[in-house]
Amino acid sequence: MKGSLNQEIIFERQTAGLHLQDTPNRRGTLLLIAPSAYPLGGLATWLDYLVPGLEDKGWQVTVGLTGGAFHNVEAYQEIHPFNKVVEITNTTGSREGRIRNLCSVIQVLSPNIVAGVNVPDTYAAVARLRMHKGYRPKVVMTIHGIQPDLYEDAKDHRTVLDAVICTNKLACRLVREEAALEEGRICYAPYGVELSHSRRQCSSEGLLRIAYSGRLDHFQKRVDDIPRILLQLKNKGIPFEFLVAGGGPAEAALREQLVSLRLSDVVRFLGVLSYTGVIERVYHSADILLVTSLWETGPIVIWEAMAHGVAVVTSSFIGSGSEGSLKDGENCRLFPIGDTQHAAECIESLTNPCLRKAIVDGGYRLVETRYSREQSIETWDRCFRKVIDTHAKEYISSKRNFPTKGRLDRLFGNRFAEDIRRLTGRRFNHTDPGGEWPHSYGIRQENDGSFWEKAKFLDGYV
Repeated sequence: MKGSLNQEIIFERQTAGLHLQDTPNRRGTLLLIAPSAYPLGGLATWLDYLVPGLEDKGWQVTVGLTGGAFHNVEAYQEIHPFNKVVEITNTTGSREGRIRNLCSVIQVLSPNIVAGVNVPDTYAAVARLRMHKGYRPKVVMTIHGIQPDLYEDAKDHRTVLDAVICTNKLACRLVREEAALEEGRICYAPYGVELSHSRRQCSSEGLLRIAYSGRLDHFQKRVDDIPRILLQLKNKGIPFEFLVAGGGPAEAALREQLVSLRLSDVVRFLGVLSYTGVIERVYHSADILLVTSLWETGPIVIWEAMAHGVAVVTSSFIGSGSEGSLKDGENCRLFPIGDTQHAAECIESLTNPCLRKAIVDGGYRLVETRYSREQSIETWDRCFRKVIDTHAKEYISSKRNFPTKGRLDRLFGNRFAEDIRRLTGRRFNHTDPGGEWPHSYGIRQENDGSFWEKAKFLDGYV
């Protein structure tokens, strides 16, 4: 540790090139706090265009990246070199340590708005600053998923949050219903993608190239549906190659399924790819993108595929109903979640090059009219301006009790225990990124049936 905590933060700001007086303050100052553990995910792609886009609008944006054993800020910056970055460390690994270090970073930078991106300790830190330091920045929660625990977090911190910005219209409804936030504090700002001016041309014959791009996961992404879809295509006599870009906990099981169904010879695993790698190895070669998800808040991968001239075959995932953008036969082919036979029939229909071209053209028009990067940046800018122009409210922290994690906490309480850890050099040894910097404190399980029933109802899913 480099001297006091504040000295450490100032040092990090200087080494990251942070000079807050270099740019005239036309909009305001914004601190975006995000995890650095996943440099190749959809959130990283979103930040890649949003941060410079907001800077062009006149915002002074600092990206606060979580640091630790599983959060490598230096490696993240090699892929995503933002202009202004500060590392938020936690030498003890405790929740109290995270909150204290967040407080110090926020107080040193003194932004007008603090926005959390899957770092819920952000809101507790702002609440503490308001109560004990007299500093009252606006605070925003950004929601990028439809997992029930996220809406628990929004509810727990509803007395602190000035606004919640969601990337999906169903997510906006869930914040209102599950977190009991009033309409005026809920904003909608979808993702955007760059439109390609050299779209892939639809081939009229030969091998059909189908691709999956994303996290390999059973519950949300339902990748175990993929082998059954491919088997039906094989039984139909359709010549195809299937590309898999991505990684995740379901990869080993997926490989085993493909081997047992004798499909491994038509499947090629590309591994986890960078953004440019996905463009070059997936969008430039695939005819069809297959999405099998239970839920999505975009997804960015669909808009990217459409922007590059790839036809999309997707489940009518939870989140697609309220959004109202995917139209079967117009800009994509849709099948009910888990209906592998219907999915195979949708893919088979796109062996017709005329239909595939019509779907491709419709998808490009959709992105052009609703999901371009320029439109996304405009919307996020408008949301943040609304937050900064709104009269500050005197929110206080929620009284949720968090379980103690260590013996010192149980003996002395969280704050005194943290003082002891810092003096003695003790720390928690976490085993994964989510333990080191939790993405949520909600306790509802991902497969909570009552939540998904409500989500389906609100989304108009039948």
